[in-house]
Amino acid sequence: MESKLSFDKIRELVDAETTNALSHRMVGEMSFSTDYTRVSLELRRTEEFRQILLMENSFPSQDFFDLTEELERLKVGNTVIDLEAMVDLKASLQTINGCLRFLANDGGVRYPELFRMSQSVELDAQLLKRVSKIVDDKGEIYDDASPALLEIRRQMNRKRTEVDVQIGKSLSRAKREGWAPENAEVTIRNGRLVIPMLDTHRRKMKGLIHDESATRQTAFLEPAEVVELNNDLRELEFAEKHEIQKILATLTDYIRPQLPSLINAYWFLARIDFLRAKARFAISIQAVMPIVNDRPMTDWIDARHPLLFLNHRQQGREVVPFSLKLTPEKSILVISGPNAGGKSVCLKAVGLLQYMLQCGLLVPCRETSEFGIFNSVFIDIGDQQSLENDLSTYSSHLQNMKQLLTVADDRTLFLLDELGGGTEPRSGCAIAEALLEELYKRHSIGVVTTHFAELKLLADKYEGIVNGAMLYDTERMLPLYKLSVGLPGSSFAFEIATKIGFPLDILEAAEQKVGGEMLNFEHQLQQLELDKQEVARQRAELRVSDDFLNDVIVKYQRLTEKLEGKKYDILSEARQQARQILTDANKTVERTIAEIKEANAERQRTQQARSDMQRDLDLLESQQQDHDRQRQEQRHKNKTIDHFADQERTTDRSSQQETDDVVEGPLMVGDIVRIDGGDTYGHLVELKGKKAVVESNSLRMTIAVDRLTKTRKKAIPVDKTQQRNNRFQSIYDDINEKRKVFNPTLDLRGKRAEEALDELRHFIDDAQLLSEKELRILHGKGYGILKTIIRQYLQGLSEVQSYHSAPVDLGGDGITVVHMR
Repeated sequence: MESKLSFDKIRELVDAETTNALSHRMVGEMSFSTDYTRVSLELRRTEEFRQILLMENSFPSQDFFDLTEELERLKVGNTVIDLEAMVDLKASLQTINGCLRFLANDGGVRYPELFRMSQSVELDAQLLKRVSKIVDDKGEIYDDASPALLEIRRQMNRKRTEVDVQIGKSLSRAKREGWAPENAEVTIRNGRLVIPMLDTHRRKMKGLIHDESATRQTAFLEPAEVVELNNDLRELEFAEKHEIQKILATLTDYIRPQLPSLINAYWFLARIDFLRAKARFAISIQAVMPIVNDRPMTDWIDARHPLLFLNHRQQGREVVPFSLKLTPEKSILVISGPNAGGKSVCLKAVGLLQYMLQCGLLVPCRETSEFGIFNSVFIDIGDQQSLENDLSTYSSHLQNMKQLLTVADDRTLFLLDELGGGTEPRSGCAIAEALLEELYKRHSIGVVTTHFAELKLLADKYEGIVNGAMLYDTERMLPLYKLSVGLPGSSFAFEIATKIGFPLDILEAAEQKVGGEMLNFEHQLQQLELDKQEVARQRAELRVSDDFLNDVIVKYQRLTEKLEGKKYDILSEARQQARQILTDANKTVERTIAEIKEANAERQRTQQARSDMQRDLDLLESQQQDHDRQRQEQRHKNKTIDHFADQERTTDRSSQQETDDVVEGPLMVGDIVRIDGGDTYGHLVELKGKKAVVESNSLRMTIAVDRLTKTRKKAIPVDKTQQRNNRFQSIYDDINEKRKVFNPTLDLRGKRAEEALDELRHFIDDAQLLSEKELRILHGKGYGILKTIIRQYLQGLSEVQSYHSAPVDLGGDGITVVHMR
């Protein structure tokens, strides 16, 4: 499995990043896991370390030594730590303490999983101090590691001085007497200081001869005066070694009770080195942590084959990414296209990326990609014939298919290359078709590559099977290595043969043998897929229209309810004001009459009273006219609401009428039928068992009988959906025009806060209208004021699902990525 997917090469690349034996073993034990919790945890830890490598400079980067074997050895009594191991112990303890100190300072804010991992490590704070007082970074024991060692080394220094003085005198005498060459210097033989003597004078000076030259003309003599001093020095060296061994034994006794916690600390260090290796590899292939779901699915965006990426980068070439979405509803992708067009590479990339993720490795794709968890990944690719087992290529494929059928379920990912090939085409294609149908029934998810047109046609038969094509430049006749989902691919056999200069007469003969219909079949198949996509697009637009209309109706219903609620208040207020007017009028009349009586009907006083009364009446009349105008405006609003209500009732009556057109009874040739209970009608032309041939809009189609409904209609009615669409065509045009010019990236750099928020409001409104899911807001870094204001605003919007900073290589904290609901 791993060799088929080239995961063994991925393992080698990760292993090359490790620095000790224990983490090397961890890479070797890295395996495919079906545990969602475990996979997610491993991915989060690796992603956190990737962020450390990209963002931090203070995390330790060297001396990740593995001392677990040495520590296990020290469990045996009377064992002493080696001096070389002690040097590594000091360096690695500094690294462990550096890791723990870094994660403790973070406190789990940015790197929570690594922080939790570090919580299990306990180290004696005095251990590193004691080791540091004994040995230096070069592996030398300090003179003051113990008082006895300090005294021994002082004596050694004095003895060396005496030896140097005495041997200097001996050399000077030998030169003066002519017993040694004029250019002779003190040298070392057998660890002792000696002087070179001419062979003819070797007996002139007392001492020990340790060596002679190859020509036997020079003898190396240790003067007698120095022999005793050197013997004293050698005894001091023995005493030094014994004291050092004693110091190491004392340290070992101090370490021995702490061995369990120390071994655990070194497992932690190895784990850090393992995560560091995975993170370094992830950076080299530009991998990230995607969204991981605990269900079988793939929704990948701009995914790349990691090994192909590394290879192309060395050659200065770009890798064409691919996007793939497979779910239990759309579970099988059938990829077709020319040979050497990238089908098998795409198939391997799917398997490799899924396998990498479930081994805890980050994958090269967009951060918004979604990966699921599968219980098994099955791949059948390449020539697997076996001479030992007497299996042909096709027999080995059949054996693999048999094994797949024994384990396939709704959590299986299968990858089948050149399905149906290797045998007689008709039989091989029939078996392949039956196999795919069975896997489809089991809800398994998979990708297959093929050249058979019958397998491409399965996409018309089953909604969960989708065609895909590796695109090809038909003008230059070169593969584009780009996956296009939704359309079947062509093998371009005749076109490729023509390009390479294949004999034309043979190609013409081949065309006659297959016939024109066969040559045009693939083009017709592609056209059929295009028509299906257009129908799906129109249905999507229709759903948008219905949703828009429903929103309008709901808004007006709410407005009606609101106005009806105010209607009573308005009428009550009007009645109250009318009563007040009448009361005021009566008071005015009574007051006027009283004034006339009091004046005894004097003419001047009477005229004045009438004038005051007229003024009050004019004021009352003016107030009444204002009330009448307000009531007129309210009637106009009520008429508008009633108009929309009538339209809705008309639509309801139309829907009821359509329901009344349904007729019970068997379908007959010549009936007008409704398709899938919708607004599409057709003429029943022919019945074929459970299938029926229906003609609609000059297009004949074969449809399952249970998708048809018999009606009373005598002729195919005009499409009411189209009529309704026309009413809102201007709205669609506005939306489509806005979609053409809409830019999902908003640049607010240099804007004032008020101006930036105003632009952001319009930007979010447009994005929601156009159903945009991912937006990018450029605000720059600076002092972070504009970023803070923008994010505070986004936090209060219900239509915003989440937001975060862009990846470091794509802008980092200077860009906020927004995910809409």
